Amino acid sequence: MFSTDIDRWREDFPALGFTDDGERLHGPVLWAEPAMPDQPPTVFTAQVEIIPGAAFPFAPPMVRLLDPGGPLEITFHINADNTLCLWEDDWSVDDAPWLDPRKLLDRIADWLQKTAAGWPGDDSCDLERYVDQEDDPRMVLYNATRLVPDQAVQTEGGPEIICITDRARRTGNIVNGRRRNRKDRRLAWVADIGSVVRPIRSWDDLAASLGTHAADVSRLIKMRVITVILLRYTRGGADAALALRVHPDDAGIRIAACESADTSTLTRAVRAGSVRTVLANVPIAIIGCGAIGSFTAELLFRSGARILTLVDAERLRPGNVVRHFADLQHVGWPKPHAVRDRLSAIDPDVTAVTVSHNRLTVLEEATALVLRHRVVVDATGSGRATSLLTAAVTRLDAGSDGTVVSVCVQRDGDVLRVDRMPLRPGENHMSPLPTVEHTSQLRERGCGAPISPTPPGAVVAAAELAIRVVIDEVTAERKLPATVADVRKPQDQPPFDVVGWITSDPPERAAS
Repeated sequence: MFSTDIDRWREDFPALGFTDDGERLHGPVLWAEPAMPDQPPTVFTAQVEIIPGAAFPFAPPMVRLLDPGGPLEITFHINADNTLCLWEDDWSVDDAPWLDPRKLLDRIADWLQKTAAGWPGDDSCDLERYVDQEDDPRMVLYNATRLVPDQAVQTEGGPEIICITDRARRTGNIVNGRRRNRKDRRLAWVADIGSVVRPIRSWDDLAASLGTHAADVSRLIKMRVITVILLRYTRGGADAALALRVHPDDAGIRIAACESADTSTLTRAVRAGSVRTVLANVPIAIIGCGAIGSFTAELLFRSGARILTLVDAERLRPGNVVRHFADLQHVGWPKPHAVRDRLSAIDPDVTAVTVSHNRLTVLEEATALVLRHRVVVDATGSGRATSLLTAAVTRLDAGSDGTVVSVCVQRDGDVLRVDRMPLRPGENHMSPLPTVEHTSQLRERGCGAPISPTPPGAVVAAAELAIRVVIDEVTAERKLPATVADVRKPQDQPPFDVVGWITSDPPERAAS
């Protein structure tokens, strides 16, 4: 929508009772107060100002309430600049409802009616928008499962974050305006204020929510002992928190909102997907912690898997890191140890991640791995290791629920392939793609074998394909067949001559 389109949009407002000075539209919006039993609703006429700002039409116009036309306590869904928050979600400009003036006015009327009713059923937890924003850009972090309300706790600072700890400080020893300990500074006050019925906009609002603790907290703020307040609250049944920086000024106490985040395990796991709880209790081994194996471990760990065994006999080389989950700081580390260390950056609790800097060489070792794990992922790219694991799972077929998932990239990443073993009744593996003579001239000093030019994207895609098969197995959905391949570039042999997914059996047959 260009300037001429905006002009046409403005042309519809005069017929709706609006005046237009070329910048602002000013006019009436009819809205009805919630009706009482056996009484007709009272209709009011509000006066509003509409300004299509710089972001319009890709964002709604700015709307300010000049006169509600009747009694109205404004509480939620209004921005710090007093513009109404009419839509929470983004819209494509082609479908944006605010481009229809009548829909825009209906939305304003709906906002007025819901405000008069107290926003019933609303669960928007965004109290930050009602408070001035702090100039300090640091994020405030806290662990919601460890906080005890109505006490002062220590904080730990850094260039990007302020961490609220669970180490309480006794503030009773801070008397006569003096701090007796260096730790009696930059404290945070934690409070649980329950269900909120109106936003907090000032220190007076905040003090009212703190109840009997307000006087002590005020004193400690003025002594610059407490500098952060964390309010835990609920709205519409949803739990939330508001972090505020507080400090004294000439007018009393100034409050400003900070960006904050919960560091608890539950919050960090909520994006892991629906299979998180299943994967958490499934023992999975990854044999081969090179490129594909390292990203398979990462994706499984991010998805909720915690009982992992990582096996590889090699050390990480500088050239590996281009296609590896680990980075340069892990060069020289055994690959399983490097992967485990990187996993600890996602979740520090890696106590159930076992590492083995060994090579799989004998059938007894392969059999033991299959017996101890629900799934063994073969990411070695080694014919010997794959044969050992295939023999192990085959001979245990009748007495074990262990599964081997073998993943590899072929022809320099043009084909990704995953095979699951043992076969179920009626299944077959896809015929192998014939190997071709390796033409790569890429070599690394100190490394005897040629280097594959497989791109990093193919490695990550192969790992993702592998975990699809793993999840299909551990959730007992069993919708995927024994072989799944992703052809990224057509090859000279059917069925690998067509780009896309190919399988050994139709999914419905494999699942039966």
